[in-house]
Amino acid sequence: MAKRTFIESLGVYLPSGRLSTKEVMDGCRNKLKIDLEEITGIKSRPIVGDNEYAIDLAINAISKCFEASEYSSKDIEMIISTNICRLNGPNHEFSYEPSTAAKLASHFGIENAITFDISNACAGMFTGVHIMDSYIKAGVINKGIVVSGEYITHLAKNAQKEIQNPIDLQMASLTLGDSGAAVILEGTNDPSVGFHQLEFFTVAQHCDLCVGTMSKEDHGGYVMYTESSKAHRVAIDFSAEHTGSTIKDTWWEEGKNYHMIPHQTATRALRSIIKTFNNWLGKPVFSEENLIMNVEERGNNSSTAHFIALWDHIKNGTIKPNGNILFVIQASGITIAVATYTLDDLPNRISTGKQVS
Repeated sequence: MAKRTFIESLGVYLPSGRLSTKEVMDGCRNKLKIDLEEITGIKSRPIVGDNEYAIDLAINAISKCFEASEYSSKDIEMIISTNICRLNGPNHEFSYEPSTAAKLASHFGIENAITFDISNACAGMFTGVHIMDSYIKAGVINKGIVVSGEYITHLAKNAQKEIQNPIDLQMASLTLGDSGAAVILEGTNDPSVGFHQLEFFTVAQHCDLCVGTMSKEDHGGYVMYTESSKAHRVAIDFSAEHTGSTIKDTWWEEGKNYHMIPHQTATRALRSIIKTFNNWLGKPVFSEENLIMNVEERGNNSSTAHFIALWDHIKNGTIKPNGNILFVIQASGITIAVATYTLDDLPNRISTGKQVS
């Protein structure tokens, strides 16, 4: 049985459509006197094209994942699909059965794999990783795929129709972007790579700070109501304690190749993490040099956000082989998680588009 789980391959798909924050604001039915780009730092975000839906994003992400992997469909023993939204067709066509994971297995000809869907808001992909890590360490499977096809900008479209003022609870919906991400996870006995720690907890008394529900308006569809400031304060405070307890005097060492990847929401919110975390630790561990941000051109990609940030900064050369990553995971619920991870040569495999022997 494997002692660790590592990311054998990573695939990201970003649809070709682009929508600027200015276009988002100009498209609001009620004109708002607020500079959302200045507040969030988000300039634009990817959006799906015509006749492109959640499952298409997932399919493309898995295809990208296989491009950088030594494995093929016949090697996969489990698929966990983790997207929040299962909008897979026109006219608000949401599909739940068969599961998205089963549909993906069928599409790629993956036979006899364990397949199921889970949903845990923006912590979805890491919840899938956490579950699959247990299967791998228990010896039930050797390798599998965790995937999310996150078509979520339909929430922004409804928000544009319904928002009344700058403090409207649907404002956070205007920051969302569409994306797909997938990882192939595999077991290893090498203690120098893979996930060292992956710990979750839920602060359930704050579950009402972000709620998704059906719109009450005639146009139908889904909406999301978020008390952004309160949710941010709760998430950051609990994340600081959880992160500090996880890495204090044990994992993060000065002078090494370390990066922190938090959930990507807004530039101000991300920068505030540095001060809060350093205050909890009592020393300047985090800085803008080791903070990974991609929200400016991606927006909030919900459940795929951490893996898209990892992908972007591998592609731009910031994150290199044998680098160490601290993933800080926050989601509505409120769910808090911390994952510490050491890369192998994954950046080389992604850069070349094939497995490096």
